[in-house]
Amino acid sequence: MEKWNCEIIRDLIPSYADDICSDATKRCVQEHIATCDECRQMLTAYKSRTLSGEKLEHKGLDGLVKIKKKMKLQNLICYLLLLFLVYTGIEVFIANHVNYSLFDNTTLLLVVCLVGNLLATIGFQGKSSPGKMAYLGGGVSLLLGLYLFIVFFQMVSRLLSGADKIFGMEMMNVGPFLERQLIAIFGAQLILFGYNLWAVIRQGKNCGWLLSLNITVIFLVYNYDIWMKTMDSFETLLASFLKCSFEVFAAGIVGVFANLLVSRFMDKKSC
Repeated sequence: MEKWNCEIIRDLIPSYADDICSDATKRCVQEHIATCDECRQMLTAYKSRTLSGEKLEHKGLDGLVKIKKKMKLQNLICYLLLLFLVYTGIEVFIANHVNYSLFDNTTLLLVVCLVGNLLATIGFQGKSSPGKMAYLGGGVSLLLGLYLFIVFFQMVSRLLSGADKIFGMEMMNVGPFLERQLIAIFGAQLILFGYNLWAVIRQGKNCGWLLSLNITVIFLVYNYDIWMKTMDSFETLLASFLKCSFEVFAAGIVGVFANLLVSRFMDKKSC
């Protein structure tokens, strides 16, 4: 066929391949490619590019579906952590009144929770920094943890020195006073944990390390409450107190920094 006919046919090939042209145009194109190898090859190449584009689009959609499923799984892990912390907190405080210790190794449970939180945030790319309120909440969490350590260390020191009163109270009133402190701090940490969880899931903020901080202070509360119930003699009083404190602080510090490192790695990977 003539060259100008080829040029016309090549202009019609996209609409022919997409099946959006008239029957008369289809017949014209079909008659032409039956005798023109170049236009037939062009039609084949156009169809191949179109199919490749569709495959890429489907692949992209599949990727989005996988991301959504992963985010749902991460959110589920965070919600389960919250429920677990609430449940264990209730059990720990009840244990004081039914004369049994719920956990033999709270440090192991702390590590499990920290690892769970870390796994929940792996692959999650936050849209922004935690924000002033979250940083303020993190500072409050840290101060509450330090406050507990100082208060209980002061109590141990006073007991070992043979003081008649602690915090200006008779010995029989110290236990209930400290337990009320622990319950209040436990409640405050749950509120902060819930806020940070909401910031992660609903606002896309990088608050995973703050969740680890909340978990650490919550388990410090657990340890101190159980320690008050199980402490036996003055000879081991200071050692047992320092042990239950150090285990929580050590695991918590590792958990917080691991979360920060993972978040930093994900930020660099996305760049």
